[in-house]
Amino acid sequence: MPVVLLHGLASRAECWIDIVPLFPPDTYTLYLLDLLGSGESSKPKEADYSIRAHSERLLRFLEKASLSRVLLVGHSLGGAIGLVAAIEAMQTGRKRLLAALVNMAGPGYIQRLPVIAEVFQRPLAGTLFVLLYAPDAWIKIGLRAAYHDHSLVDRKHIARYAPCYRDRKAKRALVETCRSLVPADRDAIAARYGELKLPVLLLWGRYDQIVPLSQGERLNAAIPGSRLEIIEDCGHNPQEEKPEETFRIIDRFAREKLASNLPGPTSPLPEGEG
Repeated sequence: MPVVLLHGLASRAECWIDIVPLFPPDTYTLYLLDLLGSGESSKPKEADYSIRAHSERLLRFLEKASLSRVLLVGHSLGGAIGLVAAIEAMQTGRKRLLAALVNMAGPGYIQRLPVIAEVFQRPLAGTLFVLLYAPDAWIKIGLRAAYHDHSLVDRKHIARYAPCYRDRKAKRALVETCRSLVPADRDAIAARYGELKLPVLLLWGRYDQIVPLSQGERLNAAIPGSRLEIIEDCGHNPQEEKPEETFRIIDRFAREKLASNLPGPTSPLPEGEG
């Protein structure tokens, strides 16, 4: 089964590195995407970095790659993009592209912006961020907000996210993305949640300080047949803080909802690196 993994804000495909080996390769085919402006993707100076533009590029990618019946797993901003993509696919006759959606800590309603996004609303702050070197202390602030377990704010994880704060083109794209986080048609988007027909899993860390659990609860009440799973002792990044539990929940959801597309049961966690 094809699984598309979509990262969040100030992140890149490497954020999935801890959970990728847990997906059995004889059951799942993984596609780790870098959003425009992130990771290995291009970072054009003049581009639309809005959620709606990201969602349309995602659907075009699926079409060009001849993918259909995809399990889309989006984290944070990636989860918000997944919600909009599911609505867009429904409205434009492309429902075949998505089989199910996993929204992992992705906001579906207006909330207080992350600190970094609030700062970048000021023109001078964004310019200085692009021009100046970002010390590890800046990255640590973001990771402390993301992780409930602060022992993960270490050299390994700082290095994982450092390119998002060090590459000048990536920084410029991050600023523009932060300034485009709130869709102009946000109320119209939210009004469509009740029309979604595909299976939806909402996956949240109990102690998410960036996108609070209340967002997941509100989405769960709005999306027919959705399921909200809460991971204890976990913050905003379940795929890094609790990769084994996160995989088990996603795998169980996929097998229950998409059984006809999957082979027979496998062990909960594969041995070795898969």
